[in-house]
Amino acid sequence: MFKTLNTLLLACLLVAPAASAVQMKDYHKEIMTGDNGKVECAACHGDAKRKTIPAASQCESCHGSSDDMAMQTARPKDAGHDVEPNPHDSLHYGTDLPCTYCHQEHKESTVYCNQCHEFEYPDMKR
Repeated sequence: MFKTLNTLLLACLLVAPAASAVQMKDYHKEIMTGDNGKVECAACHGDAKRKTIPAASQCESCHGSSDDMAMQTARPKDAGHDVEPNPHDSLHYGTDLPCTYCHQEHKESTVYCNQCHEFEYPDMKR
C-alpha cells in the first residue's frame, strides 16, 4: 500500500511543474518578459484570470486595429484566384472576426476559415 502511495505521490510531484508551465510563442515571450525574468501575463490578460481570453483591445494595443491588420494583409489589386483571400478582411465576416479565432498564444494557431475552406497562409506564425 505504501509503495503504491509513494509512487503516486512521486508521479504527482514530477508532473505538477510540467502542468503549470505555460507554452508561449517565442516572439511574444521576448517582449512579454519583465526585468525579473518572468512573463507578464497581465500584458495580454489584464486583471482577468489567467485562463480568460484576452480582449481584442489587448491585441490591438500592439498590433493595431482590425482595419490596420486588414490593410497590412490586403491582397494585391490585380491578384487572381491563385492568391488566398485576406484573412483579416473575410468575405463572410469582414474585419469582425475576433483575433483569437485563429491566433492562439498557448497552443498551435489555426485558420478559422478552414472549417469550410482549405487555405494555407504559409506566412502565418503558428
